[in-house]
Amino acid sequence: MPKKIFIGSLSATTTNATVNTTFASFGTIVACTVNRNAAGAAVSADVEYTTDQAGTDAIAAKNGTVLDGSRISVVGR
Repeated sequence: MPKKIFIGSLSATTTNATVNTTFASFGTIVACTVNRNAAGAAVSADVEYTTDQAGTDAIAAKNGTVLDGSRISVVGR
């Protein structure tokens, strides 16, 4: 599985810090970017780990869970 994961359906208020904290337990994060729409609301995020296993573990543990009140989807890139 991938080192890079995509997190979709974020709450409008989710921050880089929230994503980083939520996903750091699976491994060392190389990059974490929250993507925002034109109004500035968070819509998705990209996280890159140093290992494939970290990405696999994050997908298995977090896909379909709730973050900041929104049910997120977590998939490989």
